Amino acid sequence: MENLLVVSCVSDDVKAPLSMYILRNYKADVIAGVEKYAKEFGAEILYLLPEQEEVDGLNGEIRYTKMSSPTLNNPYAVAQVLSGNLPRPMIQDDYVAIYDEKAVSVITPEAAYGMTKGFDEKFVAINSGEKTEIKKTTVGQSVGEIASVDSAKAVLLGGLKGRFVTGPEASKIKIDETENFSSITIYNEEDCIVDACVQLMNAAYENSCGKCVLCREGTSQFKQIVTEMTTGKAKMSDVDLIKEVSELITIGAYCPFGQHMTRPLTTAMELFAEEFEEHIKKKSCKCGKCYKQAELYYIDPDECIGCGECIDACPEDAIEGKDGFIHIIDQDLCEQCGKCLAACEEGCIKTATKLPKLPKKKTKCGKW
Repeated sequence: MENLLVVSCVSDDVKAPLSMYILRNYKADVIAGVEKYAKEFGAEILYLLPEQEEVDGLNGEIRYTKMSSPTLNNPYAVAQVLSGNLPRPMIQDDYVAIYDEKAVSVITPEAAYGMTKGFDEKFVAINSGEKTEIKKTTVGQSVGEIASVDSAKAVLLGGLKGRFVTGPEASKIKIDETENFSSITIYNEEDCIVDACVQLMNAAYENSCGKCVLCREGTSQFKQIVTEMTTGKAKMSDVDLIKEVSELITIGAYCPFGQHMTRPLTTAMELFAEEFEEHIKKKSCKCGKCYKQAELYYIDPDECIGCGECIDACPEDAIEGKDGFIHIIDQDLCEQCGKCLAACEEGCIKTATKLPKLPKKKTKCGKW
């Protein structure tokens, strides 16, 4: 059977946008590494690039895709995308992925660069606030030698599959050649770790290919729970639930992304237990990042005409009421989606950070 070597430039972690950077800035070295690897296996070469990214002078066929997924370093997932399907991996080590009657192998630009220059060099994306800087460093250097982390509140090593450590701890950690050091994300005192986990879990949910139930449902549940921690709906028992479920996901998820996407959240909860507890029990955020958006929807009892339009529009069945009676929003079920607001032509659905006095039982319209 013939072989096909795919240079995947669409498998980056969202915290480590390395592939296109390396390909553009070290193109000759990447091409040399790709040719060396392809020669060993007698493989044809295909570059899989993000749409609208053009690179001249590549040594093989070029294909473009809208798909971008951490699973796209898996041969089966790559073969699926090339066939027009979702990037869902196959986990068996001995499974041979086939595309166009060729056995598929996958290499990234960073690995191709290493084939030429050796693997003692490492590219690292350093994220601080909205700024991302990519540096080339040497394996064995400490994190503190390439990034100012000593005074950081927290450092996330490895992006969506990474782990949180304190700034002083991070500064002493030695960089190795693995993807655990493809990104270093710095959080300062003004950054809320719970809010950071909301962003990370949202990204994990968006990056899950959806093939295995544990990752698909786990990312969805984690996203919802950490969001509830920032809007006053979470319970302390949710912390234990996350820990228990994360252990199951780590053992049972199909691919490395699913197995490790729980680590940022679980390590954050371990390091910053007090900050999570403050959000859940006190419903407050010292950093001022959370609860700003926690506006509650309510129906003004003086204006409600009991028409039922909001009840029909609510996807969560969070509104109680019947014709001619003041409708009431169940705050435990409401997701603040705003659909009821758009449906109410009378304009009686309003928002507030603190609810006014509202009916607690069925009350006829005009009787409040």
